[in-house]
Amino acid sequence: MEKKEAFKFTGRDAEYYDDLLGPILFEPYGRYLASRIETGNLGSVLEIAAGTGRVTRHIRKVLPPTVKLTATDISDDMLSIAKRALIDEEVSFRIEDAQNLSFEDNSFDLVICQFGMMFLPDRNKGFREIYRVLKSGGKLMCFTWDDTMNMPLFKTIINEQIIPIFSGEDTNRFFVPFSMHDPAVLMNHLVNAGFRSPRVEYVKLNTIAPNAENVVNALFRKHMLGKEVAAKDPELFEPLASKIEKELITQFADSALEFELSALLTIGAK
Repeated sequence: MEKKEAFKFTGRDAEYYDDLLGPILFEPYGRYLASRIETGNLGSVLEIAAGTGRVTRHIRKVLPPTVKLTATDISDDMLSIAKRALIDEEVSFRIEDAQNLSFEDNSFDLVICQFGMMFLPDRNKGFREIYRVLKSGGKLMCFTWDDTMNMPLFKTIINEQIIPIFSGEDTNRFFVPFSMHDPAVLMNHLVNAGFRSPRVEYVKLNTIAPNAENVVNALFRKHMLGKEVAAKDPELFEPLASKIEKELITQFADSALEFELSALLTIGAK
């Protein structure tokens, strides 16, 4: 049986992903991750699962002009958006499978992956590939989301509103983006791949959405989550969208919704 995917974005969905999810979810962590990069002695940087380039833009800004940045993703639709946004920047874009990178051993001083490792079918293989392409002394910086139960926004939308509709079914697909929230598991991945001195830090950041409707569009109406509900029962789609919007207004606000996000930053050295 083919495994269902609830977070695969292609075509117009990739545009919605960048326009709606990008400012709310990925900009705060993109800025933060770029601020943590130690630029001294860097010659080459690889970004895995670059998506629409939200993080790539911030990385490029902090890197010296002499540092080569290669941004990769398995989706051409996602990466095409990144290319448009960084057309005048010195970034090399490549379609790559993170589990089977085409780069030679010992190619990069730093590998960055923000919210991408969770989607790999074989995560151990992905971490081993990163280790392989890193130079001796090189470093990995990787962000993964915390558990939905620790983030009120996702808890409200996914756990409380969407999951009950699929009662009795396998709902693991809805939690794939949040499936690497255990620090011990993350540490094991790095140790098994060969990384030295691995560590995991919790990073909590606040973000703001203009209004509740924007959030519903980002995480339901124009999101694969909404498509899952529509496929289950089309008549549930708009009533649930309205219900989620009302719940967000009750919990947060009608305008300028501010909420806390939580993620784990995993760092390891070769």
